[in-house]
Amino acid sequence: MRREAVGPDRHLRAAAEGGDPRAQFNLGVLFDSRTDASGRPVDGNRPEALKWLLRAAQQGLSRAQHRLAELYEDGPEASRNCVKTAFWFQVAMANLSGAYHQAARAGYDRVSTQMTPAQIAKATSAAKAWQPTLQSAAAANESSKSR
Repeated sequence: MRREAVGPDRHLRAAAEGGDPRAQFNLGVLFDSRTDASGRPVDGNRPEALKWLLRAAQQGLSRAQHRLAELYEDGPEASRNCVKTAFWFQVAMANLSGAYHQAARAGYDRVSTQMTPAQIAKATSAAKAWQPTLQSAAAANESSKSR
């Protein structure tokens, strides 16, 4: 008997759509992990994972920033995302400490070896200027309706 894939928990999705960065992070991880909220296997959805992780990262959630950088690094278009990858690793490093900071630093070191000095400068400049944005519930709902 074939079991239908069940999407993320509706409460988690509602919280994410309402602008909660922790819910957005969890939703992004669920879409990338290929399991639903109950642990059942489902097809992964990298575009949805990126969308939700980006929303959480833009609001300043450092673990989302780090995970987003990892997805950019591991993605099928990794060579074209090196500036984005380095940018998000740098933003995450600024807000993490201890082992988490070291993991983000190692990620940045990996990707920066594949970058030109101009690309590194671009990522670094953008990371230094970056500021989190707060996403209102109304903006989150409008954004999700337009997709």
